[in-house]
Amino acid sequence: MYESRLAGMAAGSSHEIGAEYNRGVHRTVSWRWLGFSAALVGVDAAAALAAPKLAGLLIGTAPTLAAGTANWLAYAVITVAAMLLGGQYARAVARAPQDHAWPILRTLGSAHVIILLRFALLRQSPSVLPVDASIIWAGTAFGLAAGMIVALRFALGAWSRRAVVGAPSGATALVMTGHCDRDLRDRLDGLSGRRLGYMFAWGLPQAAGLRMIGDAESFVAMLRAGKIDDIMVFTRRSDDAIARRKIDALLASLADQPVRVRLAFDAVAEIGAGGVARGQSLRMVTVLDRPIGTWGAAFKRGFDLIGALVLLGVFAPLMAIIALLLRMSGPVLFRQRRIGRDGVAFTVLKFRTMRPVPTRATLQARRDDTRITRLGAVLRRLSLDELPQIFNVLQGEMSLVGPRPHAPNTIAGDFTFEQASAFYGVRHRVKPGLTGLAQVRGLRGPTAGVDMVAARVAADLEYIEHWSPWLDFVILLRTVPAVLGGENAF
Repeated sequence: MYESRLAGMAAGSSHEIGAEYNRGVHRTVSWRWLGFSAALVGVDAAAALAAPKLAGLLIGTAPTLAAGTANWLAYAVITVAAMLLGGQYARAVARAPQDHAWPILRTLGSAHVIILLRFALLRQSPSVLPVDASIIWAGTAFGLAAGMIVALRFALGAWSRRAVVGAPSGATALVMTGHCDRDLRDRLDGLSGRRLGYMFAWGLPQAAGLRMIGDAESFVAMLRAGKIDDIMVFTRRSDDAIARRKIDALLASLADQPVRVRLAFDAVAEIGAGGVARGQSLRMVTVLDRPIGTWGAAFKRGFDLIGALVLLGVFAPLMAIIALLLRMSGPVLFRQRRIGRDGVAFTVLKFRTMRPVPTRATLQARRDDTRITRLGAVLRRLSLDELPQIFNVLQGEMSLVGPRPHAPNTIAGDFTFEQASAFYGVRHRVKPGLTGLAQVRGLRGPTAGVDMVAARVAADLEYIEHWSPWLDFVILLRTVPAVLGGENAF
């Protein structure tokens, strides 16, 4: 039964809910969350500062390179930087550290590998301590830092869950199609890791003490405004076919939203799990998660601004020449509405490469396409027509790296992109990019078959799932030979 629901989640936007995603307002900044993030950074930094001193008290004299205020600060900075780049300040990690303990420890392990390398590279001989004693000291410091960071994060997470009263910005919403009593609400509270704030049940009257959301349009608007960033969908075996279709349609329409979506169910009722005590049979799985956390998004935005300004400085003379050549035969820029992050449309900028041909549908360019001008063929072959999108990056509508933006209902063969892949909407959970993983793998050009679109979408989803600053940097480096090679570019 759950396989069909998960398939329905990804089956594309429904007419009932999906059309409402171009409405609403953009997400707003949660100052409460910024304060909590600052507390997390402070906790990690304090633990990282205390660990070397405690290790010195337990083991003995610290190595030369670990002693002194400057070295203690370096220890803390490396630890916090690794946690930041590893995505350990994302909301999902911060609010439910018990679900992310292993990734936190793995990131801390990476930080301490860097610290050991620093010792090895800067170490002078003779040293205060032999190498084996330094390693023992480093291991002790790592254990102390990891233990304190994890313990303090657990305490902060528990405090934040108890502190959430009512339905503040960024609350959790419960979605179900039937009645919810207080006993079930309390059990779901404990399962979610934080207090539920809202409930959406397609207008059904409820009595669980939650703030009710009256209709799907209001629900979507609250998502876009940042009022809700965590959704728990509770299903029952007793849900009829109509109720299941409603949930499937809602899950499908949430594919392009940067919210965490979790599916809760009663293990005893659904799969007959034996040996489970009554009241402890609720289980939950994460269906969709936020791709990039707050700190990761801030880093990515700063990287985009710096990179876009560098590109603009390098290519400005060339862009001016191209603009003068195009101005001799018509408009310089081609503007088109494309789908961006959260499913919000924006106007993408490109150098004009085609003769204007009136049509109601958005058709992909084909090899030997008669619409392409001679100059346009050169621009497309070298991807120079994409240069004006640097301004889209500066405006925050695009990123340097991400899934390429598509126009709504782009036709490829006898199907649209949305029809070609069940998971197409997930691409919109991040900003579109000037280049992406699909492009550096040569997945560009015509998409005559559904499998070709699916391959591109699979690469985009792989990028979203494994995003890191290093991955962005690698893709940018690989873009240069991909563009010069010009495979499938026309």
